[in-house]
Amino acid sequence: MKKTLLVLVSLVSAAGLASASNNFSYTATAGPAAAPDGIDQNLNPVDAWSVVTTPGSGTGSAQGSYFGTAFGGETLSGWQIWTSPGSSANGPGVSGSVDATDTFAGGALSIGQTVSLNFEMRGTSVGTQVGVSLLNGSGKAITFGIFGGEPNVANPYTGNGYYYTDAGSTYASAGGMGYQYQSQFNIAYTVTGAGTYSAVAGSDSWTGTFSGSLIGMDVFNSSAGNGSDVAFNNLTIAAVPEPSTWAMLAAGGVMLSGYRRIVRRA
Repeated sequence: MKKTLLVLVSLVSAAGLASASNNFSYTATAGPAAAPDGIDQNLNPVDAWSVVTTPGSGTGSAQGSYFGTAFGGETLSGWQIWTSPGSSANGPGVSGSVDATDTFAGGALSIGQTVSLNFEMRGTSVGTQVGVSLLNGSGKAITFGIFGGEPNVANPYTGNGYYYTDAGSTYASAGGMGYQYQSQFNIAYTVTGAGTYSAVAGSDSWTGTFSGSLIGMDVFNSSAGNGSDVAFNNLTIAAVPEPSTWAMLAAGGVMLSGYRRIVRRA
């Protein structure tokens, strides 16, 4: 009996060995440009995000970040990034841009790991976009986002709803989910194999490919304009045992069940 239990313990331990990036859950406590800006699952303070702002071409345009909520009707309190044109003009480049990036603690995602966060958006000007990307060593490996003013032939993505871009697709439809104004939803990416992944964002879902190693995340507001605040919270990386691991655990359960029958008959 002890030997059988030892085998099962070893198999369960093996499930955790597939993880490369640390498994964690970060919750916002301050703006993403602050240090620290959150706490982990053990309530330890963390500096999750780095914020980069790019000035816009609009007279008096501004960009920034903060914590909490600023508008009535928002459902998600957390890290926030915003842009403003500062003038009557609006559109691509006028409001500047903001990128909040996190480099995954412990290294790149491995097969079986899922990274997720809760996301909420407001308005988006025609031709501008907001969204979430996973990063490799060269830049954006996978992007999920939406353009304002859809459908519009002037947008890089001319369809309705949200798009994704990865190693095998450029501005492809992520699904049938419409514009989610002040309605939070969860975005989750799971590494399913060498260079492959699956994703779920609200009611949208898709699969695709990526190049390089997934080492971080970028939440972006690309000149989305006045009232375009983007909220995000609860950044989490969790390991999901691979199918081969589940098979080993099932085999171990069969072994234990058979051993019990033998003991009872004896």
